[in-house]
Amino acid sequence: MLALASASLSFAGTAAPMLRASRTAGVSMGEKALALPFLDRPKNLDGSMAGDVGFDPLGLSDSYWPLAWMREAEIKHGRVCMLGVVGWIAVDQGLRAPGVAGKAAFDGLTSFKMHDATVTSGHMFVLLFGCMVCEIAGYAGIAETLKGNREPGDFALTGGFGKTPEQMQRLKLAEIKHCRLAMMAFGGIATQQACFPDVPFPYF
Repeated sequence: MLALASASLSFAGTAAPMLRASRTAGVSMGEKALALPFLDRPKNLDGSMAGDVGFDPLGLSDSYWPLAWMREAEIKHGRVCMLGVVGWIAVDQGLRAPGVAGKAAFDGLTSFKMHDATVTSGHMFVLLFGCMVCEIAGYAGIAETLKGNREPGDFALTGGFGKTPEQMQRLKLAEIKHCRLAMMAFGGIATQQACFPDVPFPYF
């Protein structure tokens, strides 16, 4: 399922050379961040990445970790959270995976309680194995990203979308916005159910 999500959400194309070329210009001294106009734009955030509005109040873009590695992590976590939000709600609405459906031990459990139940029963190890396969498959891509040969998150699986550079840029911007929203949503849902476990969907 994660591989399918990566295929459907990996909106990347031929923009990698453009990305590298645009970064050579750098950021002019005193230029203000679009997201925080009272602060200077971070020197490593020149607006060439989709969704880059200069928001980096902690200065992480100037840290030890390469910027491409952090963008790869952001996209991966965002894609997982988009799946996670849909899956969480689906389970709370009664959907069960094959092998779990029909088992009385899982009837009426929410996603929050289902985790511990499936770990105990051993069903969670199937998902763990799937995640392991996806991580191994993506390792080579990350290595190429760190060498500058690949744009973060690009698995060359566009599904026929983004046939022009303009369309691709719109899709990449839409994806990163949805990624960020999903990460906040997943964190919010998990925290709320941990604090108020008896509040059902829609969680308010």
